[in-house]
Order: sequence, then structure tokens, then C-alpha cells
Amino acid sequence: VPASVADPGTIQQWIQGSSKKMQMQMHRSMGMRAPRLRALRPFTSVRPNAVANGNGIAHSNGTSQAPSPAETARTVVEMCSEGTLCTLAADGTPLGTAVSFTLDKTGCPHVNLAAGGLELKNLAKEARCSLQIQPTTYPARAVASVTLVGKLQGAGQQGGAMPMEVEKCLYFGGLDQTPVQGVEVGGDEFRAAESDALKSTAVELIRSWNDERAEDIYRIVSDFLKIPLTEMSYAELLWVDRLGMWVRVEAAGHGDGPHVVRVPFYRSVLDERDARSVITMAAQLAWENDRPYTPPVPSIFTDASATAAAANN
Repeated sequence: VPASVADPGTIQQWIQGSSKKMQMQMHRSMGMRAPRLRALRPFTSVRPNAVANGNGIAHSNGTSQAPSPAETARTVVEMCSEGTLCTLAADGTPLGTAVSFTLDKTGCPHVNLAAGGLELKNLAKEARCSLQIQPTTYPARAVASVTLVGKLQGAGQQGGAMPMEVEKCLYFGGLDQTPVQGVEVGGDEFRAAESDALKSTAVELIRSWNDERAEDIYRIVSDFLKIPLTEMSYAELLWVDRLGMWVRVEAAGHGDGPHVVRVPFYRSVLDERDARSVITMAAQLAWENDRPYTPPVPSIFTDASATAAAANN
């Protein structure tokens, strides 16, 4: 059953044009000249030689740096309540219609269908269908698109909330460079996966750091990529999950334009408060690395050393 896929060009246009006011304010406060932005390069990872975790993203030491396709798919589904249901007409023509749905505790949708609708007529003859789901607004829309494939059971003409038996899931990532053809996730794997702990608070975290604490993002990325802060032209937080952040970056003399990098947390976070703590700590460590400081030795130790040296002489 055909399913629509997120348009990468639309995602890149959004990333290219967002937070311009914040960018100008940031450069003025740091005494840098704001760059003239060029077209966004294809999404890229900063660990091209790393051991992958199934979606092309990994730490250099082989440990997972980003949620798996199954986890991200579960997150996307739980963030949404609307999608496009594709059913098959009697002549085999696919019909896509907008529907709303709710989720049960396993993460499988119960699709709301009106009595007497074309969808019900199609499902009465062929229960196979697909449900394409993607957040409707940015920044969440850039994360991924998910198509659930399976059957709607008990379809008749009475309508109502009908449970979907999910046989598999097609995951089309946006920020994590998933291949164009997508990644297939089995139904059992999808049901067993846990959604991200920050799915309900990520948007507010992104707004808070981009609007109020942009310098933290500059410093964290500068330290992570080992690029001097003075060469950082632009840095914007795009998405945050329990394992790390996606950041749009441009640095003078590094690469041929803006690109997207994955900055991992040093550990998995538990909730919004924990995420704020970890990001703040990362910014503090980056600040200390940028301004190395060796505290003076207390006089009590220098005096004792001088006394000992005099006694030996």
C-alpha cells in the first residue's frame, strides 16, 4: 500500500530559515559577524567511521548515540493523533483519507471511522491497510515519518474506533539520515519499544535554549567538534531526545556550508529537569575547556615547601 514520505527539501527549508533573529542577536553579543547563510547541505553525522546502531548513528566507541528506529517510530506515533489511512478500493485503487486515532497501551492505534464512509466499504472487502503518521508542525516534523502497515479488524458499516493490528512499521527518518527507502521495523519490535522520555517537553526545551541560552549551544558544539568558538558562525538546536541533540551548525573554514550534527549526552536523561541539568553541565564543561584555569597553590603549601628547602640546605 503506497504511503507518503516526508519531503527532505521542506525540512531543509525550515531549518535554513528558522531563528534568524536569534542568530543576529547571538553574533552581536559574541562580537562576531553574522554569516551569509548558504544552502543547507544534506544531513550528516559527525561519526562517519563509527559502529552503527541500525540507523547509521553511533558513538565512536560503538555505543548507541541516538534512539533506534523502533523507539523513534513509537515516539512519533505517540506524539500524534491524526494520520492518513490508506485502504484498497474494489478495483485495487488505493484511497488515502485523513483520520484521527487513539492509542492503546501497546502503542497500536484505534482509528476513528465514520459510519457509511468509503474507508469502511473498502475495509469490509480488504482489511489490509496502512496508516501514515508524521507530526504536523516543526520542530517535531523534521524528526521522522512513520507508516504502520497491518489490518483493521472488525470493520463494518457502524463506524467507531477500530483497532489496527500492526504487522510492521516503515520508518523514514529526517535528522538521522535514514535511507530514502526507509527502515522496516517488525510489529513485535514496534510494540516492545519505549517512546522517548522527552517527547512531551522537547519543543519547550528547544525554544528555551535557542531563544534564551543560545551561547550554551554554541559552546557545546564548539567543544564537541573541537572548533574554536570564534570560528563558529551559527549553531541552532533542532531536536533533543533522551540520548542527545541534533544541532544545525556552520563554522568558518570547516566544511562548505551549514550541516546537521549529532551531539550525544554523556548519559541517558530521565525527564525534562534531568535534560536541563545535563545540557547545562555540558555547557559549563565546554566553557571550562575553552578557558583553562589553574588555581594558584595556597600559600600554606608554598611556605611549607620553602621552609623544607631551607632546612635541607
